[in-house]
Amino acid sequence: MSKLMRASAWAKREFETGSQPDNRTIKKWVRNGVLQGRIVDESVWVISTEHWGISSIVSNAVHHLISEA
Repeated sequence: MSKLMRASAWAKREFETGSQPDNRTIKKWVRNGVLQGRIVDESVWVISTEHWGISSIVSNAVHHLISEA
């Protein structure tokens, strides 16, 4: 089972200083399935193995299309 981390900590790890998305954006990504995580009592948690970048966006998009088929 994967571990969860706070969305703000995940954003600091994955984005350059000053370019981090806010938690509302990350929450939207989790809700829309763009990013794997959980929303618990309005707090946003991201699966710690998630990485952001071009390859992760493409991979998630393909996964999403396959799961809809």
